[in-house]
Amino acid sequence: MSTQVISMPQLSLRALAVWRRNFLVWKKLAIPSLLGNLADPMIYLFGLGYGLGGLLPQVGGVSYIAFLAAGTVCASTMNAASFEALYSAFSRMHVQRTWERRS
Repeated sequence: MSTQVISMPQLSLRALAVWRRNFLVWKKLAIPSLLGNLADPMIYLFGLGYGLGGLLPQVGGVSYIAFLAAGTVCASTMNAASFEALYSAFSRMHVQRTWERRS
């Protein structure tokens, strides 16, 4: 019976260049990204919560705005995570053609 020894991977200093590039891109896009991710659920809450909330006083014993807020936060989180992952993959596939096979 043999025993395996698990060790930490060796990090290269080239990883610092990749991290720096990602940080610079993030720094350039951080404010618009945060504003978009905050504005989207706020528009839904104001439009549906206060507009439609006057017509629906209670949903299962909870105020309509509280009911809507929980769903809006979940949907916004899923939308932001999906967009961040899918947009970078689309950009690499379509714009940069990173994954295109070259003959």
